[in-house]
Amino acid sequence: MPKARQVSDGGALHELPKLEEWMDAYGGDVIHLAYSYVHNYHKAEDIAQDVFLRAWRNWETFQGNSSVKTWLLSITANRAKDHLRSWSAKHEVADDGHALASVPVSDTASEVAARLERDALWQVVYQLPEKYREVVVLYYERELSGQEVAEVLGITEQAVRTRLHRGRQLLKRALSEEGMGFHDGSR
Repeated sequence: MPKARQVSDGGALHELPKLEEWMDAYGGDVIHLAYSYVHNYHKAEDIAQDVFLRAWRNWETFQGNSSVKTWLLSITANRAKDHLRSWSAKHEVADDGHALASVPVSDTASEVAARLERDALWQVVYQLPEKYREVVVLYYERELSGQEVAEVLGITEQAVRTRLHRGRQLLKRALSEEGMGFHDGSR
């Protein structure tokens, strides 16, 4: 670890506010993206902590060719994929997502119904093959542009458009099998 990053000597304490800003601004995005891969909220939180720690340690390597958000999400996608390839991931049980999307008691019946429908839609999205799911999640849920999605995943913008198109087709088919409607429009 570079000397400037050693917190024990107090040299990096001035950089902690930057880390806190990143966590406040992008923590939800990082956790949601990690969850879309691992389907376990607590593991997604662990991955998010690792992502922010790695980003903080490697801040000097950030070249500024993309936004900090895109950089963090790229690290997240790579860490989540690393986790999925690990031995421990093959022996874990996925959760049902209730920890990620709890419904407040104060919601009205229509708000609850809308949230349940949205949650059901995202459960179907999370069942898509990884290469389509990751593009759909980044584009629609995290609201990244096609270029940003391409940067996060290390693919071309054309590949993003192709995967979005195919992902929407798979989603439409899956939703019709579930008896749900599908609105095939852009954001």
